[in-house]
This record gives sequence, C-alpha cells and structure tokens, in this order.
Amino acid sequence: MQSSTIGKPQFGPWLIQQVESGRYEGLCMIGNDIFRVPWKHNSRRDLGDEDVKIFKEWAVVSGKINEHPNDKAKWKTNFRCALRSLKNFEMLEDHSKDQDDQHKVFRIIRPQNHQEIPRAEPVHPQLPFINEVYSASNDMSEDMEQELLSQVETMHLNQQHAVHQLDLYDLEISINYRKTEVLKTRLCSSLVQFYYQCDPSELRGEPIRFPSTEGLIDHKQIQFTKRILDSIQRGLQLEVNQYGIYGFRQDNCKVFVSTSDPSEIQNSEPRKLHQNSKEQLLSFDKYIRDLKDFQENRQGSPDYTIYLCFGEKLPDGKPLEKKLITVKVVPLICRELHERAQMEGASSLRNDSISLQISHNSLYDLINSLGFQF
Repeated sequence: MQSSTIGKPQFGPWLIQQVESGRYEGLCMIGNDIFRVPWKHNSRRDLGDEDVKIFKEWAVVSGKINEHPNDKAKWKTNFRCALRSLKNFEMLEDHSKDQDDQHKVFRIIRPQNHQEIPRAEPVHPQLPFINEVYSASNDMSEDMEQELLSQVETMHLNQQHAVHQLDLYDLEISINYRKTEVLKTRLCSSLVQFYYQCDPSELRGEPIRFPSTEGLIDHKQIQFTKRILDSIQRGLQLEVNQYGIYGFRQDNCKVFVSTSDPSEIQNSEPRKLHQNSKEQLLSFDKYIRDLKDFQENRQGSPDYTIYLCFGEKLPDGKPLEKKLITVKVVPLICRELHERAQMEGASSLRNDSISLQISHNSLYDLINSLGFQF
C-alpha cells in the first residue's frame, strides 16, 4: 500500500495507473479506453476487503485514511468525489444495483480522442463550466460532497431495509405549461441544458428540449407560450457540483428563480438570472445547516426545490400553475435527507401556528381531544 507521505497525486493519472496495474479484483479495462470499477453497496453482508480495495487505496494516497481509518463508506465517497471532479471520465453504465455483479463502467476521455466521444462538448472559453483535463481535486469541495453523501450512505428507512444509494447528481426535473405537466424525467448528470431551438453543436451536458405546445387546447395559452419558446435558443445551463446547483442563462429570454414555493411567498422581490453569468441557485452547505436546525426543531423545513420561470416574473403574487412555462428541479439527495429527518420526528408545524377550529359537545370531549389523561 502506498504511503500518503510522498504527496497526493493527481487523481486522473493515478486511477488510470491502477486500472492498468491488474492489482484489484474487478477493476480492469474492458474495451478501448473503457474500464469497470467494482461498486458493491456497503450494506451488503458479503462485502469484502477486495470490494473496497481501490477506495481504500485512494484514501491512503490522498491522506483521508487518517481521518477515517476504518470507515468504508467515507473511502468510497472520497473516491467518488475525486472521480466526479474531473471532466475526462464519463460514466457509460451504472450496474451498482445489480444483485450479482455491482459495478460501474467509465470511459477515459483522452485529449487525442476527445472528438470521438458521442457526447463530446465543444470548448467555449467564455463559459464558466470548463475544467482543465486532469485537474487536481479540491479538498474543500470533496469534504462538502462527503457531508451530503455520507449521510445517505449510512441512511436507513427502517432497521431492515437500507435506502438506495443516491448520487449527488440525481435530479428529478419536470416542465409545466400552466397546469399541464408536459415533461417529467429523472437523470444523473452534472450538467443539464434546457433549450428549444439551436444548433446541436452548441449544446453541452444532458440536453432537455422544451416540448411543443401540441396537446394544449387554450388558444391564447398556445399563442403566448409559443412567443416565449421562440425566444429560447440555448436557454439555460444547470450545473451541479460539490457546492450546490448553479444556473447560466444564455438567451435574451428572461428567467426567474425561487427556492420557495411561490404560492407561499409574500412581499418577495422576483429574482432574475443575469445573462451570461453563473449564479448559485441552491447551496448544499446552507441546506445541510438548515436541515440540522430542522432536525433539532430550531427552524422549519429547509427549501431545496428550485423553481424556474421562463418569460414571466417569479414570484409576483400569482400561483405557479398560472405561469406559462415553469421548470421544477428537485435534487433527490436533498429530498431523501429531508424525508429521513421527518421520519426521525422533525416537523414544520409549531404550536403557535395552529388554531384548531373544532366543535365539541362537552368539556369532556374537548379535554380528550387535547390528550389529557385521567
């Protein structure tokens, strides 16, 4: 086992070296620049030392082993954070939920064959999402992602059944044209692009095209919705990283954002995303702090759903279902942690916010309804 005293290597070259070494069971090349990584869940009873060997090795060389000498979940999270921080590895297949052979398949994107990758991304220097190939992992961002992922890694819905291991980049996305849900999908990607009409070469990340107005019956709604859609080309990029979720508006079509249900907001100024500017929509660090306060009943339920409104102000006192085009983005890891907190007793309800209006036939009925025992 390598010593962490010789200095932390760059993760990309180190991982390629390990894959090609043949020292790890289940970690090997299976095609041209394609390799597999064993990814057995930590809750499995048959988890052995060989199943976590590559994760432990990176914990050693990165120095994290000193912080978590026996924590297999933290080793795996540390490895995943480092893998996700680079742009030169692309996950092709996820078999981490297979019963017989849990693993993931990745492709190495080398500079000379970058254009051969089907989902290759054109280089636009003005965009803020480009990372250098083989860039070093950022320790602070790794720690922040570990804070989220390690909570899910050890989470249990009950004593018998473990929760599916979610990923930081798992998102649930839905698009509504007023009351009509025209698209709903779940994906795992660090970069999503909402667009309507543009050259495919301009798209980056996971593309999501706004659906047509086919199926709508209100003629005025169709007319106004088409006007907004026609103003959307590359639209909006959504980036997920260790710090949170960010938006990058690329068109003249104005986009407004809120992380609170607009129907529950009073006297709040609409927040418009600036064009060609990367802006944070949700902070994972703040969410963790708010979630802990929620668990300890120091505050109400933390916000984690992102509401995007295209072509209209949000919030402006009108309910969400009145808006022509809205997008709802739910980071599933945040929802899972929120549900866990609720199962452990956290509640948004406060005694001073509830005034029950119930008729009682007698003082005895009223006393019983309040839970007094005699």
